[in-house]
Amino acid sequence: MGFANLEPETHLTPCRRTVFALVAIFVIVLTIYSNTFHASWHFDDEINILTNEPLHLKELTWSNIKNTFFASVNNVGKIYRPVSCLSFALNYYVGEDNVLGYHIVNLSIHFLASLFLFLFLYQTLNLPLLKARYGPDSYFISLLASVLWAINPVQIQAVTYIVQRMASMAGMFYIMSMYFYLKGRTSEDKPHQGIYLFLCLIAAALAFGSKENAAMLPISIFLFDLFIIQGLSKENIKRNSIIVLLLLLIPVALALVLKGPSIFSTQNLLSGYERRAFTLAERLLTEPRIILFYISLLFYPMPGRLCINHDIAISHSLIDPPTTIVAILFIVGIICVSIVKSRKWPFVSYCIIFFFVNHLTESSIFPLELVFEHRNYIPSMLFFAPLAILLLRALQLFSKKRSMQVIISIFIILVLVGHGHNTFVRNAIWKTGESLWMDAVDKNPKLPRPYHNLAKYYGDMGYREKEITLYHQALTLERDPNCPSHHMTHYNLALAYISIDQKERAIKHLRKAIKLAPGFSSAYNNLGVLMMKQGKYDEAFNNFMSALSHDEHSAVAHNNLSFILIKKGRLAEALSESRRALVLEKDFTRAFYNLGIIYKYEESFTKAKHYLELVLNKNRKEIMTRLHMIEVLYLKQEKELLREFLAETLLIIPDEKLDALIKEIRTDTIQDDEAPDLQIILPLLGRAYMERSERLKEYGSRYMEKGKGN
Repeated sequence: MGFANLEPETHLTPCRRTVFALVAIFVIVLTIYSNTFHASWHFDDEINILTNEPLHLKELTWSNIKNTFFASVNNVGKIYRPVSCLSFALNYYVGEDNVLGYHIVNLSIHFLASLFLFLFLYQTLNLPLLKARYGPDSYFISLLASVLWAINPVQIQAVTYIVQRMASMAGMFYIMSMYFYLKGRTSEDKPHQGIYLFLCLIAAALAFGSKENAAMLPISIFLFDLFIIQGLSKENIKRNSIIVLLLLLIPVALALVLKGPSIFSTQNLLSGYERRAFTLAERLLTEPRIILFYISLLFYPMPGRLCINHDIAISHSLIDPPTTIVAILFIVGIICVSIVKSRKWPFVSYCIIFFFVNHLTESSIFPLELVFEHRNYIPSMLFFAPLAILLLRALQLFSKKRSMQVIISIFIILVLVGHGHNTFVRNAIWKTGESLWMDAVDKNPKLPRPYHNLAKYYGDMGYREKEITLYHQALTLERDPNCPSHHMTHYNLALAYISIDQKERAIKHLRKAIKLAPGFSSAYNNLGVLMMKQGKYDEAFNNFMSALSHDEHSAVAHNNLSFILIKKGRLAEALSESRRALVLEKDFTRAFYNLGIIYKYEESFTKAKHYLELVLNKNRKEIMTRLHMIEVLYLKQEKELLREFLAETLLIIPDEKLDALIKEIRTDTIQDDEAPDLQIILPLLGRAYMERSERLKEYGSRYMEKGKGN
């Protein structure tokens, strides 16, 4: 429909309209996200992708692919968002940790979601119940609503933030499922109907396999059928009451299959609030205010209002703060009005109810963090359709006043350009961890998390002074409803002090971390390592045992405990712990090393040689491993191999490094490693040096003779 004459669009065939929409959406999305292809890893990307071993797919075997389905970092052995995790694994297979491939996939997902949103809206507006009212203008409404959704800066967190592919992929399959349902439900051809409904089920399963917030899809489809296809009436409600109950059971059944019965345990639910600074009741009171905040962001998404970490005050009662009761009444009121007016405005009513229904999973009882922008990805899909209709009606209202049409047209263009520009500008903030968290510090200077994550960024870059300063600054700030404890800041600060060899300060902060979070396994483990370096093996043993009591799946803690058991001469137990470490992490180099030492002491020299070789295959310059290997080869009486290995050692290890290590071993200053027998090592090294010297003399004499011949 042209702005000037407002005549229905009949000059383009449906195929050409679809192609134009596809190209337009593709060009617009690509343009406004063109500065994101090299945006770095952020925040949860590290733990969910970069250090998540099951996702590091190197061979396309069924065993490796199946492992990606169990890539949860919190619930080891439980299936976890298998569709999105597999997509990350395939990205890793193609380009490892190069962000370009991940961003290409994320943007492709967003484009497909936008395209299917357009197709869904276009088909919906041409249904019998709506065609008379919206059919002639369905193309304009659908394309405008889809573009407004696609370019809204609120979607950045689901598109540019790599790990939130989970949200955008769930959204893509969600809207695909709804589109296929619509096609199947309205198809008059039985074979086509069956194909579309089958595709609907497949897309629904893929949506739920991408992220659990797709659980409301059956409800959305049912309400769509009731509001838009059948029409809302008492008769239809009664006739479909049993279907409602069955549909409610679908997400429950899926949750039971994927998460187990514990997901519905009251104790399990409430235990999740132990790490939050708010209760279940406070979360339920706060979320209505947050939903209104989301609505305001969708209408007015200026870059200055967007942030990775929002500062939201907790609602303690209906009147604390007073906006709590206002938000609740507003939401209840708008839902009630939508239901009452659903027969007159079925499409607009459905769009409004769709928004609130799809916020239920992440804005209700579950102990999640309070606010994240990416949670709007699915709920906001139909948000802009009523707005597009309103703009269309405004144009039609002033059909005889060209000046007003021009003003409204300019307004629409400015909104589109403004949103696109804001998205481009906001995307630039996501370029590095420094720019993202400095932005958060500027916008929410009272929250500790931005300082903490900015400190971590500087630490990863090697800027220790900045890192330590910012961690201390984070510790001075108390208010953060999502992260009530500073245990991670103390822990990271301890690691920073370890890196600059300030062990006493590190010990102090590790103990503070444990005091704040008594179940903090990694803190116990690192404290054990520091005790081990000081030769306090009993204290180290106790800390490693504490680490394992809180996380029995810690391969590092099992192997560290193995080392202490070696020191105590309890070789059988040490062997068991290192084997356990390898079960948990099959390519754990330090476990290979421990096994090499254990088998050496047990005089199983063939096994000792095998495990030490595995370590050297990873790093040929590992000096201590080489010294143990020299001892094993001597005891195994492999004289020729020993001779070659000694020569190689002297060739690749600088003399000063070897000399410094042997000096540490002789003075017994190495507490965190098992020293080889110098009575065996030193004579062998001595003879190797002498042999090297004689060989050099021989080479020198040979070349001098050749020189005389010339």
